[in-house]
Amino acid sequence: MMRARLLALATALLATAPARSNPAARTPLEDTLLGIDYLPDEATLDQALAGNIVSLVQLANTSTDVGLRIRAYRSLGVFDSDIARAGLQAAITQLLSAINPAGQLYLIAAVEALGEHGGAAAVPVLGQALEHELRDVRAAAATALGRTRAREACAVLSGRSNREPVIQVRAAIAEASLALGSVCTLGTVR
Repeated sequence: MMRARLLALATALLATAPARSNPAARTPLEDTLLGIDYLPDEATLDQALAGNIVSLVQLANTSTDVGLRIRAYRSLGVFDSDIARAGLQAAITQLLSAINPAGQLYLIAAVEALGEHGGAAAVPVLGQALEHELRDVRAAAATALGRTRAREACAVLSGRSNREPVIQVRAAIAEASLALGSVCTLGTVR
């Protein structure tokens, strides 16, 4: 079953829309997001977006290029913006029920990005991701909750810590608790 999932993922990663393979058909934003090993910084993204973060949200939700779509979700985490946060929260809510491997990768990317600037408002949706059936999603959600620096995240992490069967996720929960600092000790909220 895992082999079949990996094969499906590899196939999805190799598939690109024919128009996207033509450099003349790509937008400046798509060109900016082509780098595989890095994410552009906020200034570079701003230049490609011309101040229109909505176009990044749209690309994240609609691109047929799996890698480009993942980088678009992750790039939304660069912006401390209500539009970026709302786009990520809506995507996470929609992707929580994704059963295909690409959808699960989108979910992880969106969860990780929301942790960057989501704050306390992100805790409920990240808490839902912390209950996901896949351990990688739960681990990403735990890490993202720690990055929110929100006091409210401690109760969510603590509640899951008591029930989490997977060591990888328990470790992510413990690290997130440490990242929250003095407001959080697993099992208590100060």
